Amino acid sequence: MNIILLERIEKLGQMGELVSVKSGYARNFLLPKGKAVFASKQNIKMFEERKSQLEGENITRKKEAQSLADNVSFKEVVLIRAASESGQLYGSVSAKDISNAVTESGLSINKSQVVLNKAIKTLSYEDISIKLHPEISINLKLNIARSIEESKEQSKSKKAIITTEISGGDIRSERAQKDAKRFDKKDDLIKIKKENSESIETSKVSLNNEQTK
Repeated sequence: MNIILLERIEKLGQMGELVSVKSGYARNFLLPKGKAVFASKQNIKMFEERKSQLEGENITRKKEAQSLADNVSFKEVVLIRAASESGQLYGSVSAKDISNAVTESGLSINKSQVVLNKAIKTLSYEDISIKLHPEISINLKLNIARSIEESKEQSKSKKAIITTEISGGDIRSERAQKDAKRFDKKDDLIKIKKENSESIETSKVSLNNEQTK
């Protein structure tokens, strides 16, 4: 399907370009979102007549978006979610969840401005992109943790506390693995003390038997 772009679309073209796209992409996204129009003779003529006006409006929106980007006072968005010890969320984080958190932080956006090509199902510390304009984006850190304390730890270490990487066959959190190792060491010490105690008792019994003979 041939269409005329009314704004820059990444990997597709600039405003005013006539491009060919799949029918579904045009009908389900580009046309209803006002990002393009059918490349009919009437629309081509209309665009040519309004080209200067549309370009001027685009320049204004771009300047406004750049001003917003330059004045964002935060670089990280924190979401607190319940999760299992292995880091799996009880649910998932969507573009709407992220847009709500960004808006609460002081930058009003909607979910369509969040560049998210996956469902986030684990605790995480990663980069996300927010489109303020087709030509202006900002990067923020998405910090998904189980508590404010854990989010601070993740922000400091620049990585998620919970990891699904297998460590010696163990997919528990780093903290859980460290705690387990401490308990293992404690159990080993108790076991050694018990064995030493039993050894001493055995020696005493043997000595008494020798004395009795």
